[in-house]
Amino acid sequence: MTFKELSERSGIRYETVRNYVKVLIEEGLIDEVSEEVVEIVKKMPDYTSQGLTVVEAAHRAVSGEQKDSRTSTETLKLKERIACLEEENKLLKAELDKERAATKQLEEKIQSLEGGQTSSSGIAVYREEAKTAAEALKTAIKSAGSGFVQFLQWLFGAEAEKVEEKSEK
Repeated sequence: MTFKELSERSGIRYETVRNYVKVLIEEGLIDEVSEEVVEIVKKMPDYTSQGLTVVEAAHRAVSGEQKDSRTSTETLKLKERIACLEEENKLLKAELDKERAATKQLEEKIQSLEGGQTSSSGIAVYREEAKTAAEALKTAIKSAGSGFVQFLQWLFGAEAEKVEEKSEK
């Protein structure tokens, strides 16, 4: 069977049929153009219109995975959409759980501050703030070098002199 005959029997353009058969042969799905190839070639446009490559369409058309391509395509698309929505749902649930935990911590902190009590979460927050302040001070000292150390000596030396003056009076 020639490409022209295959084109006429399948109702698909000659160039398209030639490309389909070329892929089918390259992929080892057929050995030669015969009567069976007509049905395979007829299925391929449905698969390519779904967004599949010609190679993927060739494999699906030969394997006959989907008998009713329209129904199967819709089912496949719905399954993919369900999978995407389930994944999105998992991510949103995780984010919601994080937000709930943060809200609970804030509520506990507010309650402890209103009641004059310190909760363990409040201590942890204070500890983190203290660490952050200490790190900032360390960084400032390192970046300023000896000039910053001299400034601190001057600052504390000046305060010590004021304290001595007040104690003498």
